[in-house]
Amino acid sequence: MKKNKITILLLVILTLILAFGMENRIYAIGSFEISTSLNNISVGDTITVYVKGNNAYGKINIKTEGASATLSTNSVFIKNDTATISLTAKTAGTITISATPAEEGVGDIDENPITGTKKTTVTVKAKETPKPPDGGNTGNNQGGNTGNNGGTTSKPPVTEPKFTSVSKTVYATGDINLRSSWSTSSSATKVGKGTELKLTGTSTEKVNGYVWYRVTYNGQIKYVVNNLVTEKKPEEKSNNTNLKTLSIENVELSPVFSADVLQYTGKINGYEEKEIKVIAEAEDTKSTVKVEGNTNIVVGENIITAEVTAEDGTKKTYKIILTNEKETTSLGLQSLKIKDVELKGFSPDKFEYEVSFRDLEKLEIEAIANQEGAIIEISGNENLNEDGEHLITIMVSSADGTQTVNYQIKANKLKQEAQNIENKLNIKNIIIYGAIALLILALIILLIVKYVKRK
Repeated sequence: MKKNKITILLLVILTLILAFGMENRIYAIGSFEISTSLNNISVGDTITVYVKGNNAYGKINIKTEGASATLSTNSVFIKNDTATISLTAKTAGTITISATPAEEGVGDIDENPITGTKKTTVTVKAKETPKPPDGGNTGNNQGGNTGNNGGTTSKPPVTEPKFTSVSKTVYATGDINLRSSWSTSSSATKVGKGTELKLTGTSTEKVNGYVWYRVTYNGQIKYVVNNLVTEKKPEEKSNNTNLKTLSIENVELSPVFSADVLQYTGKINGYEEKEIKVIAEAEDTKSTVKVEGNTNIVVGENIITAEVTAEDGTKKTYKIILTNEKETTSLGLQSLKIKDVELKGFSPDKFEYEVSFRDLEKLEIEAIANQEGAIIEISGNENLNEDGEHLITIMVSSADGTQTVNYQIKANKLKQEAQNIENKLNIKNIIIYGAIALLILALIILLIVKYVKRK
């Protein structure tokens, strides 16, 4: 009995843990639906098609069948909201509008697929030709169309249309007129593209050939034809043409960069690469930057431009005048070598050296200048028969003869006795260094053996 109680208690605890561990969200099964602002229209009329997503996310393809019509787009993307499309009737008949999930798929927030096709229909009538008003008889006493007493044409009164109440926000599709009544001849208030209006009513039938919307603007009731407004808020395009940064690697620009300054200068020395890296970043991420003139860098003046194009097409150009100065190298030797003789510490700006040699009557010297076309003359490196010091001179002259520079080598020819002594010293050094190396090796072996024995 006690074991059963413990088992039941454990099951209850486990159930509570699972319940609290689960995500506490309940979502309705995803779906979508399609509808239109009007179901009865005439040829040439434009209506709004609504695609509403209920916990639905994804691309919906729209197509029409039956009477000819055009759509402002053939697909919409819903994100648990309502997307709108404009449909314009071209011929009389019945238009069937279908909404079908695209191949990419549509699903709810839990990624459950939503399938199937939703349809709605619109009846399109032929465009009516205006007819003369009824009762237009000619006569002196009838007040008809014309008469001997100068009668005028009479028109039937237009009754106020019925409006279906709605509450939506709409926006002007362009520069439009808001009317004081549901007539195109009534007084108008002009508003610009993107003006926000509050839609409060939709006429249930056409008046003077149009479907009218009742809207609120600046606290006043106005009327506008339905195809002059849209539920989609227009995006305002940026006109920002400023650069956030402008620089060239390893080049100091003058003046210091500022978004308001459009021209800069810079200098480089002996730049030989074909392209130089320019860093130009726009202030607005929706703007684009085009850099030109940073390739084929030549000696002298190079013009580099960075053109910024704003989202709305506005442009601004920044300019860099980059001067590539020809690098001048001081005249001298690029390298200096003597065959079979060690020459230590060569440097182009070091002009005196000392070397020692044996049994040579001539020193074969290899000297290379650091300027193209330079002339090198070597003297004192031949007929070295006598022991002792010999002075060798290397004169380097520029191609145009305007510059000269001299290098000197003190070459000491060793006597035979000195050579023998040097050889003996070398052998002695080898023996000493070898003995030291063997001693160190023996110590290492001894330490390793002791370590192994301890282990």
